[in-house]
Amino acid sequence: MAAFRIRRVSDDTLPANREAIAQVASFHDDPVGLRGSRYVKQEAPPVIHRERPADERIALVVNDQQAIHHVRERGYVEAPVRIDAILKGLQRSDLFERVEPRHFPDLHITAVHDKEFVEYLRRVCESVEPGDSVYPYVFPIRNATRPPKDLAIRAGYYCIDTFTPLNRNAYVAARRAVDCALTAAQEVRMGRRLAYALVRPPGHHAERRAFGGFCYLNSTAIAAHYLSAQGRVAVLDLDYHHGNGTQDIFYDRPDVLTISIHAQPRVAYPYFCGFADEKGLGAGQGYNLNLPLPEIVDGEAYRQALQKALARVRRFKPQFLVVALGLDTARRDPTGTWSLTGQDMDANGRLVGALQLPTLVVQEGGYYTRSLGSNAGHFFHGLYG
Repeated sequence: MAAFRIRRVSDDTLPANREAIAQVASFHDDPVGLRGSRYVKQEAPPVIHRERPADERIALVVNDQQAIHHVRERGYVEAPVRIDAILKGLQRSDLFERVEPRHFPDLHITAVHDKEFVEYLRRVCESVEPGDSVYPYVFPIRNATRPPKDLAIRAGYYCIDTFTPLNRNAYVAARRAVDCALTAAQEVRMGRRLAYALVRPPGHHAERRAFGGFCYLNSTAIAAHYLSAQGRVAVLDLDYHHGNGTQDIFYDRPDVLTISIHAQPRVAYPYFCGFADEKGLGAGQGYNLNLPLPEIVDGEAYRQALQKALARVRRFKPQFLVVALGLDTARRDPTGTWSLTGQDMDANGRLVGALQLPTLVVQEGGYYTRSLGSNAGHFFHGLYG
């Protein structure tokens, strides 16, 4: 059982549109396998000089409330600086047109997430005092039929790990990430070739009725479901960690193909799923493809797996592609063990772009901030073609 520890700071209640200060006591588990940072020369993405009409650019939708969710725990790598680093890297390119996020009703969320789960997230986050964080620490392995009355203790009823805290602004930031993903998806539905939802917290570990892995609401899955009203959708997860949440949500559906290229779950989060023999259930049998890779992977080995994934996408013949973009596949990422470079990201983007599908990209992981921006720039340079 992990320790349940919180520490209060003395700040007054902060409004939702300002950065919250969350200071929590150290947690002892390290299930993601963080490594110490090592300095590496940053690879600058290519500078694009040609002016492009606005309607030919990639719609860029940024979560304008992501900074309020800030866990100031030493070693907690899912931080606002991630988005800042990516934005800084994208400034060198003229590929993007900034689009302001629009609000979408909750029905899009409850279409993929259990309604009671969503309501719990909202209520518990509202109940946490500013500056406090709640870490799940009791899990109903033997009897999951009776959730505890206390909201803080109930966190373990809905969570898959001990290192994804609930705080005052977690739900607000995650809810805004959903708006961003849906805005970007709407741009694609209206005819835009490419759109990018630059959001945090990430979402692909959030299952139909569970959160975890830094994720609360599955923005990728919500956007994919939204697009599925207009035709078949393929979801391609390129994060170092298996997209267990997206798999769980679409596991029995034949209209949404889910593919994940990730580290072998026997040694990497989320550990309990992501194996090659998980292929779907019922009507969804054959519409889930997992491509787990070993601990040591370079760009060439990764592209071999990516080619297999893209071949499956082509056979599926979707109307839309959703890419869950994890940049934690890169060299030096503290949560990963692979060694992809900026040139690899560019090559991967080119392979995906060759599908010539209307494509939505949703940001997931990626924690080595010294190369985040350049790696994102390289990927989109390749994707745009």
